[in-house]
Amino acid sequence: MSVRHRLPWTPRAASAAAVALAFSAPMAAAQVSAPTSSGSPGAADPNPYYVGISQALTHDSNVFRIPSGTGDNYSSTSLFGGFDQPISRQRLFGRGAVTANRYQDQDQLNNVSYNLGAGLDWQTIERLSGNVNLGLNRSLATPTASGGIPLSTRNVADTANADAKVRWGGASILTLEGGLGYSKVNYSSPQYASSESSHTTESLGLYYRPGGPLRLGVAARVDQTRTPKAFVDPATGATRPTTVEGRNIDFSADYDLTGLLAANGRVSYTRQKNSGISNADFSGLTGSAALNWRATGKISVRLDAAREAGFDTAAYSSFAFTPGPNGIVLTPVTGLYENNRVTNSVGVGADYAATAKISATASARYSRARLSTVDSATASVRPGGDVTDVSKIFTLGVNYAVARNWGAGCNLGHEGRDVSGATSFAYTANTIGCSTQFTWR
Repeated sequence: MSVRHRLPWTPRAASAAAVALAFSAPMAAAQVSAPTSSGSPGAADPNPYYVGISQALTHDSNVFRIPSGTGDNYSSTSLFGGFDQPISRQRLFGRGAVTANRYQDQDQLNNVSYNLGAGLDWQTIERLSGNVNLGLNRSLATPTASGGIPLSTRNVADTANADAKVRWGGASILTLEGGLGYSKVNYSSPQYASSESSHTTESLGLYYRPGGPLRLGVAARVDQTRTPKAFVDPATGATRPTTVEGRNIDFSADYDLTGLLAANGRVSYTRQKNSGISNADFSGLTGSAALNWRATGKISVRLDAAREAGFDTAAYSSFAFTPGPNGIVLTPVTGLYENNRVTNSVGVGADYAATAKISATASARYSRARLSTVDSATASVRPGGDVTDVSKIFTLGVNYAVARNWGAGCNLGHEGRDVSGATSFAYTANTIGCSTQFTWR
């Protein structure tokens, strides 16, 4: 299974990094990133430290994610480790994985990827608590959302993220919570310079527990996405930046019956302004919903849906045939860019514990982004230039716990993308792979 990793601020950004091994999570025989959340499956083990190795072999029918792309086999050899150490009321944790990815034929894609994460959960006696999370990642990147046909080129994405939360009130009736977040992405390929960006978010919310498992909240949130080279004129190479600022009022509800059912939802009123495009602003309702349900002792189900506003750009270097004084000549297109006004997505997943050692997992995801082409000469959205970007992803995996520290698994995956409108193209990719890992504690 080749799981394509999504960067926080682009609908389709990076993937193909380290084998997700270890950390006691289900294995994926592909290049994927290790989890970076504050929770750690190793917390219940009396030994807080672990190291391990993993080997995965994968066949991918379309390694470049382009129309009629070529397939290849690749090997991912990983070294990973981490710790999860409680210290009085605090908890300090870290994890990392380094992976050597080697392709059989397309050796220009050979790379060393890594995923590093660290964090701190803290609390005091004055009903104050919070957490801090840091992460660094390097991986091969799939094409960003674009109205232009993706290129068969090696593109490495470097991402960094940091976030912190502070809350007052804990499990009391009223809780005040503030948060800060930062993330950034850079690409090695110059063709994707217009998709390099940084993102910051700030929020302040008040939450109320009327009783039982229900929690209600209202919060103010500000997001900013800065793209230094958002507009690149393919004729001159000149670049211009843009900043997209979103202001949101969030209304949320959480319902948690520990071990049985957890549900949460958010409805937001969003106003988004784009400094670089005169008519690409957005205002309206956005939101998300998620459900985790343990249907039986062996089966658990996950559902989620979202409608979000965002921004992403990509240069499209192209030429048009136009009449000249001496016949037909090639003329550079001013530039095709896109504004990702709204992305709708829905996903479903299920886990089945067949025995104490054998488990299976399946998932499906559908997303639809509306993109608008932008003329770099006028910095305005082209009328009638909308592009629809539809992605469909299906996965199926089986995992076997050979022993307490030794596991193996095999996975199947299918990915399809269909871009239509002002520019049209489509591609599919199928993956199959198996991996094994061993962990020392």
